[in-house]
Amino acid sequence: MGGIPFKSTGCNTCRRRKVKCDELKPECLRCLKNGHICTGYERSRVFIHKSPNAMEDGAQKFTRRPKALLNGPRTHQVDQVGPEIQFNTNVEVRSQLFQSFIDRYLPQSKYICDRTGKNILQTLPDLSGSSLLLDKAVIALSTAFLAKQNQDRHLLQNSTKIYGNAIQMLNGKISSGRTFGKDVWYTTIIFQIYELINCSPPGFGAWIAHVQGSSAVINQCSGQDDETATSRLFLRQLKFVTLCDAIGKRKAPDFYDASAWQGSSLQDSDGPEPIDELIDRLADCCALMEQVDSFLEDPVGGHDQFQSTGRDLLFSCFSLEEKLHRICCMMQKELGKPSVSPANMTCRNDFRSSLYTHLLPKPFQFPSLTCAEAHLIYWTALVLLYPLIDQLLEVLQLSADHDSLDSCYSFSGEHVNSGVTLNLESIADFTNLAEHYADQVCRSVIYCLQPDLKTLGAQVLLAPLSQSAQFYSVHELAGKYRWCQGVFVLLPQLGLGIGYFLKNMVWPKYRSSQRYLTPKSISPE
Repeated sequence: MGGIPFKSTGCNTCRRRKVKCDELKPECLRCLKNGHICTGYERSRVFIHKSPNAMEDGAQKFTRRPKALLNGPRTHQVDQVGPEIQFNTNVEVRSQLFQSFIDRYLPQSKYICDRTGKNILQTLPDLSGSSLLLDKAVIALSTAFLAKQNQDRHLLQNSTKIYGNAIQMLNGKISSGRTFGKDVWYTTIIFQIYELINCSPPGFGAWIAHVQGSSAVINQCSGQDDETATSRLFLRQLKFVTLCDAIGKRKAPDFYDASAWQGSSLQDSDGPEPIDELIDRLADCCALMEQVDSFLEDPVGGHDQFQSTGRDLLFSCFSLEEKLHRICCMMQKELGKPSVSPANMTCRNDFRSSLYTHLLPKPFQFPSLTCAEAHLIYWTALVLLYPLIDQLLEVLQLSADHDSLDSCYSFSGEHVNSGVTLNLESIADFTNLAEHYADQVCRSVIYCLQPDLKTLGAQVLLAPLSQSAQFYSVHELAGKYRWCQGVFVLLPQLGLGIGYFLKNMVWPKYRSSQRYLTPKSISPE
């Protein structure tokens, strides 16, 4: 790099590499594109790329040209002294990478109304430096997302290498037979988020493998877990993703009635948060799905026992429906209610043509992303529950005379004749009700994908939208199913590479369970 010595205004990395710097702040674009860590412009931080301990130990090595051999040909080979340069894990650099990731991934704090006031990713800096395994997982996650956003293949390759190295380290800890620390199961959850961003070749199966690994790990280290805001958020995330796996299998989740999970309460002095109660009720719904499927697949006993068992299951379904509605009413008092979004609601221009559709009523607006997430879980539970009721009513040859408690669920800013309030005559058809709530999930898409919510809004949408798409597919609602597929195709643009895999995902267990239900005509909106 030419010019007057000691007068360069480029970043420290470009000065050290003796290349021209574009002087973009806070990070040099040339460094980002070439996979180098931009160490900034402060001249006092001469050795930011090496830790103080490494410099004291003489880890800063240089290259030298070997002297020509006596009586031998001259050589121009350059030998390197010391070990190969590793991807930088310095505290300052790691913090810089992670902050860039957070700024692009998470929305402003006003959208997160959790009682802890934090998203799970915002707890990671507090854990920094406590575990090399956890640090590697965080670096892999941060660099993968930034590489995807900047379309930087070299940075993505570095991320993949660190990810693979962290997995090897994790396997070593698991194979050692020693007691697990919290860093092990924290790492497995970070790996799950990594797979949402940068799917490995196995696709959705890699995410499932990490979910199942987390469940196995928590069963072996739950006794060490203390009750902190961080542990509560990680446990909530683990319970939710375990539920997603259980829904696909139509089985009760691993933590259901498990003593290893019961010792970790998600309650505080004000009682459990609404979203935690909804997650627990979603777990009840998974258990009911398994029980109803088993009842329909292999009836046991005579006619009287069959009727008695079926009525007990039907009662459990109605009881769960009532609990869900009551939790929703309490949740709305704390977090607020959805309303019809204004006509000028912000939407990315490249998404507008794909998201707006005549198949659904007007989209929703929510007071916060936390409010939207709670409603999405509530609606998803009902999408799963109502087909079970229809199946039981059909095989038991009963009429649907149950008075639904749906009237306690009201929308602010909407009139009774707006088409949102359910027609009481349609309550007898619980499959129609399930379609209604699947539509509610889809009406939330535009809100979750608005620019202000960044990538977290799209992540919150993944599981509920996937469940709605499965419902539309099984019940041959082709138009709405194709619309959901179109939404999944947009998600990689927000950094969620798993969207491509969810687009055509078919859950065989869900489809096979519907063979007991005689197809009914579902009237369009």
